[in-house]
Amino acid sequence: MKLFAAAGLMALTLVGCGSAPTQQDNYMDASFELCNTEVKVYSVSDDGRVRIVCADGSKFALRSEATLETMRNINADYCSGEGLSKFNESQRYYQFRCKSGETISINK
Repeated sequence: MKLFAAAGLMALTLVGCGSAPTQQDNYMDASFELCNTEVKVYSVSDDGRVRIVCADGSKFALRSEATLETMRNINADYCSGEGLSKFNESQRYYQFRCKSGETISINK
């Protein structure tokens, strides 16, 4: 009987591990990429806004998953994946600072 219980528990564990990543999982992965350090605070409000605070003091407030994806691309393309320390979005521009200290402004 104990053998069947152990087998059932193992099956449930494997099913839980095999599930597809959720939107929250994707946000968390991206926040680690953007911080390039430990994430101290990560929250999603009822209106879908994402707030991230990195261990080094960098802070990000994102309007949507689309903004997060843009930040990930900017980090990869302009900051060599080292992370962002600042990010601002206007109607026409993205302005950001890489962890290296370089400040860049690009058209949308």
